[in-house]
Amino acid sequence: MKKFSNQIIFFLIGILVLLVTACGTTEIKKSHPLLASSTDRNIARVYFIRPDPGFVGVMGNAFTIYLSDKELLTIAKGEYTMVNLKPFSGAVTVESSTVVNVSGMNTQIKVNESLPFKFEEGQTYYITFEEYQRGMMQGVSYIPRSITEDSARNLARKLKPIGNAIANQL
Repeated sequence: MKKFSNQIIFFLIGILVLLVTACGTTEIKKSHPLLASSTDRNIARVYFIRPDPGFVGVMGNAFTIYLSDKELLTIAKGEYTMVNLKPFSGAVTVESSTVVNVSGMNTQIKVNESLPFKFEEGQTYYITFEEYQRGMMQGVSYIPRSITEDSARNLARKLKPIGNAIANQL
């Protein structure tokens, strides 16, 4: 009986670890061709800000952000980061998880939303993510949105800075 109890405890601990780690963490892909160092002269500073709306199932998983169809970073809820980018004009794409109903079955899928952005040298930009209802039983996706510095500062007060944002907090 004791062996069975230990197996259940280990099983429950395993499930708990999976639930905690499933949300993800913020990570910048250092190999992205548009990343610049802070010492480069021709850079744009871009803050990516992801508020935490509370527990929302798979919608709480980390987002993946792409610039020109190349993965730039993942960002977890409740965090923000800053990247130095070479000047850029093109699509910023957010890949997120959602649950849709397919033939009466709930299914987790990845969805993408893109908008064009232009990041110019010497400028600072603040990007957050707006929830978008995709339709009846089609889940939720997130659209990248530019916000003001004041709005960014208000959001960031409740968030954890990651990466370059630690030294360049809002």
